[in-house]
Amino acid sequence: MNKLKLIPTCLFIVLCSLPLSLWSAEESTPASTEPALNLEDHTKTLEAAEKRLAIKTSTTELLDPIALEALAAGQFAATCISQQEAEQAKVKQGLDSIGTAAGTATTQEDKELQTKRKDLDQQKKEVETQLAQCRLLALKATQIQEQVSANKQAIVKERLFARSPSAVSFILQTLQEPSLWATEIQQIISTLVALPINYRNLSIALMYGLAGLLVGLVWSFYKQHTHSQQEITELVKTSPTLASVWRSIINFMPWILGFGLTSLALHYNHPGVTAINELASTLFLFMISYVIISAMLRPATKSKDFTPVIPATSKKLYYWARIFLLTILLGLLFHSTLFDTDPPSSLVGLIRVVLGTFASLALIRLLWLLRRSVPWLQQYRLYILGAVALVSAIVALWLGYRNFFVFLFNGTFGTLFITLVAWLLLRIPTEMFDGLDEGLAQWQQRLRKRLGIENGQRVPGLIWLRLAHAMAIFALMSLALLRLWGMSEQSMQVMLTKVMDGIQIGSFTLEPMRILIGLLSLAILISLTHLIKNSLSNHWLNRTNMTRGAKETTVTIAGYLGIILAILIGLSIAGIEFTNLAIIAGALSVGIGFGLQNIVNNFVSGLILLFERPIRKGDWIRVGVTEGYVKDINIRSTVIQTFDRSDIIVPNSELIANQVTNMMLSNQYGRVIIPVGVAYGSDPEQVLFLLRSVGEANPAVLREYGELKVQVFFRGFAESSLNFELRCLIKDVEKQMMVTSELNIAIEKAFRIAKIDMPYPQRTIHIASDSAPLKTVQKPTTKTEDLS
Repeated sequence: MNKLKLIPTCLFIVLCSLPLSLWSAEESTPASTEPALNLEDHTKTLEAAEKRLAIKTSTTELLDPIALEALAAGQFAATCISQQEAEQAKVKQGLDSIGTAAGTATTQEDKELQTKRKDLDQQKKEVETQLAQCRLLALKATQIQEQVSANKQAIVKERLFARSPSAVSFILQTLQEPSLWATEIQQIISTLVALPINYRNLSIALMYGLAGLLVGLVWSFYKQHTHSQQEITELVKTSPTLASVWRSIINFMPWILGFGLTSLALHYNHPGVTAINELASTLFLFMISYVIISAMLRPATKSKDFTPVIPATSKKLYYWARIFLLTILLGLLFHSTLFDTDPPSSLVGLIRVVLGTFASLALIRLLWLLRRSVPWLQQYRLYILGAVALVSAIVALWLGYRNFFVFLFNGTFGTLFITLVAWLLLRIPTEMFDGLDEGLAQWQQRLRKRLGIENGQRVPGLIWLRLAHAMAIFALMSLALLRLWGMSEQSMQVMLTKVMDGIQIGSFTLEPMRILIGLLSLAILISLTHLIKNSLSNHWLNRTNMTRGAKETTVTIAGYLGIILAILIGLSIAGIEFTNLAIIAGALSVGIGFGLQNIVNNFVSGLILLFERPIRKGDWIRVGVTEGYVKDINIRSTVIQTFDRSDIIVPNSELIANQVTNMMLSNQYGRVIIPVGVAYGSDPEQVLFLLRSVGEANPAVLREYGELKVQVFFRGFAESSLNFELRCLIKDVEKQMMVTSELNIAIEKAFRIAKIDMPYPQRTIHIASDSAPLKTVQKPTTKTEDLS
C-alpha cells in the first residue's frame, strides 16, 4: 500500500465536515463585476491617494490600500506605455512609407496621400498625448510607492525602537511599592478570567483537534504494525532523509493532525482572543520542527549530514525543548495586547522580561547542543550567529526595547525554522536524484531501464532538473526570509512582479521565472528524448527490415535531433532571442576559421560515419596499431575498446582519412588459417584427408560456401618437415581464436591416432677422425618457434 494513501483520505473526511457556514460564506461572496479602470480613473485614484498620504498616520494598515492602488496604477501605466509605444512605432512606419509632403497636390493620388498623411499626423499627436499621460501616471505611481515605503519605514523604525520602562525600573518600582504586587496579581487573574472568548468557535476548534488526534492515533497504530521491512528498505534506498522523516511522521502524526486542525479551525472561526490563535499555531510549528529535528537526530541510516545524538545529549535536548516551549506559550500570552495597560504594570513587565530571557537562553542552549549532531549548523556557524542575535535581543529587552526584542527573537527563530525546512526540501530530492543516477531503489531501476540507461551511466538531463530545483528552493527561502525580516507586502508584490515580468538590465530583460521554466523544460525534454531513443531501439525499429547499422544510425540521429530541439525549446522558453544567437554564430564562424578547424573536421567526419556507416557500434576494426570493438560513435570521436578492456578515443577524422580494417562490415564471416608440419615419411594424401575431415567436423566452420569452402594445401618441403595448411571460413569472426584452438586440438588428436609424427628440427653432424672412420650421427636439436 502506498505510504501516503491514508493521509489524504483522513484529511478529506475531516475537511468535508467543516461547518457549512464557511462554505456558504464563500459561496455568498459575490463575484467581482467591477469594470476595468481606464487612464482617467487611475489618475483620479492617485490624486485621492496623494491627499490621504498627506495625512500623518501612525499605523501601516492605512498605508497598505494606498500602496495597492499605486501598484495597480503602475502596472496599468507600464502596459499603457508598451501599447502606445508600439502604436507610435506603427504610425511612424506608416509615415515613413508615405514620405514627406510634395507641395500642392495635383492628382487624385496625391490628394489621397495627403489626406492619409494628415490622418497619420493626427493619430501621431493623439498617441504622443496618450503616451505622455501614461508616463506621467507611471511617474506618479512610482512617487507614491516610494513615499508609502518611506512612511512605512519611518513608522516601523519608530515602533521598533519605541522604549518602554526597563527591567531595572520595574524592579525598583516593585521594591518601592511592594503592595502593588497584590493588586497587579488580581488584575492579571481578572484579565485571564474575563477573556472575551467565543466559546462556540473555540469548542468547534477543539473538537476538530480531538478528531485529528484520534485519526492520527489510528493511522499511526496502523502504519506501525503494517509497515513491512521491504517497504522500509525501499524507502531508505530512495532517500534516507525521507525515510527518517517518514518514521518521525508516523510517530507524531496524532499531534500534528491535532494541533494542525485546531489551528486551521481557529483561523476560519476566530475565538475572540488573538493569543489563542498564536498559541495553536506555535504548537503546530513546534511539532513540525520537532519531527524534522527528531528525524535528523535519529536517522534511518548513517549519513554524513547528521550524526545520531547520544542518550545524554538527548535528555538535555528534551529538557531544554520543554522549557523553550513553555516560555514561548506563556510569552505569547503575556506579550499580547490583553496586558497592555497605561501606566504599564511592573509585574507584567517583569514577567515579560523573565519569559523572554528564559526563552532566548533555552534557544541558545538548544542550538549549542545541536551543533555537533547537525554538521551544516556548525559548518556555516549558524549557531554562533543565532546566539549573538539572541543575546542582543536579551540586552534590548532588559533596556526596555520590547518591540526590538520581539523582532530579533522572531527573526532568529523563524530563520532557523525556514532554513531547516529548506534544507529538508533540498536534501530529499537531491538524494532521489542521486539514487536515480545509481539505480538504488527498484522504482529507480525500472525508470532507468525504461529510459534505456546502462549501468554506471548518469541520467541525461538530470543536472538541469537539479539546477532548477536548487534555484526554486533558494528563491522560496529568500522570499520567506525577506518577508520574515520586515519586507512589506507592497515591496514583496513589486519584487514578485519584477520576477514574473522580468528585470530590465540595459537593453536586456532578465526573466528569472522564464529561466526556471526553461531549465525544467530542458530537463524534461532531454529525458523524453532518451525515452524515445530507447523505444526506437527496443520496440519500433525491431518491426522494420532495417539493418543493424541503419537502426543504430536512426537512433543516434534521433537522439541528436532531440537534444538540439530540447536546447532550442528551452532557450526559447527562457526568453533567449535567436537573433542574438545569430550574432554568436557569426563570431563562432570566425573562431572556426582560426582555431576550430579540427573540431569542425571531426564533426563533419562524425556525420559521414553516421550516414555512410563504414563502421558500426560493435564492429571489430583495426586502425593502425589499434584493434578492438567499436564501443560508441559520437559526433567528435569514436571509442574503441581493445581486447584488454581499455578504451581508446580515436578522432573521427582519422577514421575517414586513414585506412580502416572492418572485420564485420558486410557479414560476420572470418578466415581461419592453420599451418601444420609433419615428419618426413608421412603420407601426404592421408594428411590432407585428415585435415579436411577435421575442418568439416567443426560446427563453427562453413563446410561449403562457394569458393570459400574448406581447403587444404601441401605447401612445400621444409628443412625438417612437410608443410601443409588448413584454410576454412567460420560463421562468426569473433570466435576466431576459439575455433583455431579447437581445430588445433582436433588435428593433434587425429595425427596421434593415425600415428603421424610432428617434426622437430634435425641436423646431420660428420665427425672427422684419423683413427676411426667417419660416422653419421643424427642428433636432434631443439628449436623454439613462436606459434602465437
